Amino acid sequence: MKKCIALMFVIMALPTMVWAQQPSNEELYRMIQEMERKFDAAIDRTNQALAEAAEAKEEAAKAKAELAQLQSGLHPASTSLVKTPETTPGFTASAEALYIRPSRSNLDFVITDPDTDNNPEGTVGEIEPDYQMGERIGLGYDFGSGTEIGVRFTGLKTHDSDSATSSAGGALWGTWLHPNASIDDNDVTSATARYDFEHYAIDFGARQKLNIGQRLGLHLDAGLRYASMNQDIGIAYLNANNGTRVDITNENDFSGWGPRIGMGLDWRVGHGFNVFSSVAGSLLLGDFDLMLRETDNGTAERADIKQGLHNRLIPVLEMKLGVGYARQLNNGWTIGANAGYEWQNWFNMVSAQRFSDDVDSQIMYTDTTDISLDGFFFEGFIRF
Repeated sequence: MKKCIALMFVIMALPTMVWAQQPSNEELYRMIQEMERKFDAAIDRTNQALAEAAEAKEEAAKAKAELAQLQSGLHPASTSLVKTPETTPGFTASAEALYIRPSRSNLDFVITDPDTDNNPEGTVGEIEPDYQMGERIGLGYDFGSGTEIGVRFTGLKTHDSDSATSSAGGALWGTWLHPNASIDDNDVTSATARYDFEHYAIDFGARQKLNIGQRLGLHLDAGLRYASMNQDIGIAYLNANNGTRVDITNENDFSGWGPRIGMGLDWRVGHGFNVFSSVAGSLLLGDFDLMLRETDNGTAERADIKQGLHNRLIPVLEMKLGVGYARQLNNGWTIGANAGYEWQNWFNMVSAQRFSDDVDSQIMYTDTTDISLDGFFFEGFIRF
């Protein structure tokens, strides 16, 4: 085929070559062979180019298929970054030891004055609550896929006290004394004060656990909380010069309920250890029972005031940070422990009533402030 094509070109060019010069048969034969070699080389290059084009087309098709496969593989991963964990249905029981203290204002009871010039000077003496033990117990049930329901009970009682005595050449001012008390404000020789705090909370809620990648967990909480918080202040003022005593009692009791929501993060470090944090908030609707009583020398009542505040909204904010460890046993149960620090703030929880006028002895003011709880916890749990 190649030789036929070359021969045709030679025949077509023959008249021109004959007109220009009459070559010999040997020269004509060499010319034909040279033209055949050039055509063969051209055809080889063409075939090579076609083969390379076909190979490039095949590689392009393969790359396109791989890209489509990669895109189809990435799409589900991007939409399923957050997944529900595969959990086994069962119960979880937990018990916590709390080491917590309450903190609030209006726990003052005297001013320690270095002189007796009838001008209030010096430092304020107040009760400073210390850390004390409490408890928290819980029971929950996991339906599988990280969905849990449960109940948790928290209890805390604290008892703190302080005292003060006037120094030689100095005086004590009683900051809670009624204007008509049998002891004048700056005639106090000694004073003792106590602060009793009692708090209970019951949380009913549901939790959904989620996995974010391989090592990060997220949980969402929602439920109801019932809480009570009772605070009693007792102060005894003494005047050793005339044997006079004044006793003051102040009560600030609250109970209410409302919704509670929260969320937490759990970083699974490895080898059973994890680092976790959480934040939660409640909005409690409840009632206050307030009382202020002052008795002189055990018999004469200078004041006995009671007040009820109803349908008050109390926001609550909670935060936790800690570390934990869990291990699965051969029977499928899991045991573990968590330890860390927690902080709570109960807004507008204290409504302290105080007398304020020496002329109109019935005039009072109410100081509304927060109470915070902070301290440490150690929790042990078992899932079965």
